Amino acid sequence: MSINFFAVMVIYNRNLNDSLSFSSLKNTGIEIFVCDNSTKDMKNSAFESERVHILSMGGNVGLSKAYNKAVESIDGRDGYICFFDDDTAVPENYFTLMEKEIEKTGADILLPCVFDRNGYMSPCKISGVSVSAISSLEELNEDNISGINSGMAVKAEVFKAYRYDENYFLDFIDHKFLSDMKKQKRKIAAAKSVELKQSFSANDFSDIKAARRRFAVFKKDYSLFCRQAGGLKNKLIGALVIAKRFININFIGRLRSK
Repeated sequence: MSINFFAVMVIYNRNLNDSLSFSSLKNTGIEIFVCDNSTKDMKNSAFESERVHILSMGGNVGLSKAYNKAVESIDGRDGYICFFDDDTAVPENYFTLMEKEIEKTGADILLPCVFDRNGYMSPCKISGVSVSAISSLEELNEDNISGINSGMAVKAEVFKAYRYDENYFLDFIDHKFLSDMKKQKRKIAAAKSVELKQSFSANDFSDIKAARRRFAVFKKDYSLFCRQAGGLKNKLIGALVIAKRFININFIGRLRSK
């Protein structure tokens, strides 16, 4: 490949042997930066090598701080940084296809097509603070395109003058990042030939206690996103989204679990 790729992934209280993403990436020849947010020793330092860099975060500091540490470790090198969750199966041809998409689009940021059981997870559409799924890539334009971190490829040069907002812990880091990139006139494109499959824990209410903990994080991060967006309309939409998710977890989710 003529383009230099770097893989970044965050792991939490899991050994790398149990990470689907790491298992997919370790034989690709790509340099991997693992941000370890674990709160206990999972023996991941044993995986350190010339090509695998274990960045201990000293506990669960969230995604934004972990991403920033990885970005700083790559600082000054040319290429594209690709971000992955720890439970994503990365296809063998991911980097080959992504290189072709970069050459074809000339984009600074590329979003692979990420699917769950309901269809497209990413790319998605955003209007203000309202995020919605698409049924076709034809629905996207340079103003409404957004997406999730999983599989996202970002030109390393972008981070010469940018760091993730560390006030965000887990949610909406990706939408905030892409919003900031639009303001910088960075080109964002869908990588149409790159496909990933993923499950999303925020929509899983089978464990009510875990869902409530997850909701508390979402509420804090999404409320921040709405405040930063400004405007009464965005605040109202934010309040409605939070209320709907609260009801889903505490009432509908409880009924489903019975």
